[in-house]
Amino acid sequence: MKHVNSQSFFLVRAPTSVAISRRRLRDLISAWRLCPDNDSDMAMTIVVSELVTNAVSHGAGDMLKVVVSTNIRRGRLTIEVHDDSPALPRQCRPGPDAESGRGMVLVEHLAINCGAENTVRGKRVWAELALPPQPTAGRHSLDPRRAARALPRRFPIIRWPRLRARLRIAALLRAH
Repeated sequence: MKHVNSQSFFLVRAPTSVAISRRRLRDLISAWRLCPDNDSDMAMTIVVSELVTNAVSHGAGDMLKVVVSTNIRRGRLTIEVHDDSPALPRQCRPGPDAESGRGMVLVEHLAINCGAENTVRGKRVWAELALPPQPTAGRHSLDPRRAARALPRRFPIIRWPRLRARLRIAALLRAH
């Protein structure tokens, strides 16, 4: 598992893109082998849906760019949606009977941090979400025999026969 991942994809600025953005986000999470819990999965789904919905409803241009990035060490996932309109989202507090206007309020409550800023071509609206601790992978789960074979390739100057023997003995002791 890489500690930092980032990928972008483009969507047509249309209502059908909301469902597509959720599916693409889930595909990226799966490809990056992230393990979201129920809360973070729900937050990611709602945030990408709301950001894309707002760009479809209030943005400009034919296309949207969605950027998803993770930083495993920091436990963060960032979702950005770019469109061609320079108009930044406005804060609105919908009344109890309002049928719309709650999307960015939801994003603010689910995100650790969020914002919007103008870009050269329009605007970027983003939200940073917390990821649950991820299971360790990579070098922490290496088999001692595999490590003994990998060391000489990485450090060819050192003589390894004694170390290999020690690693084999350690593996045998752990097995019993």
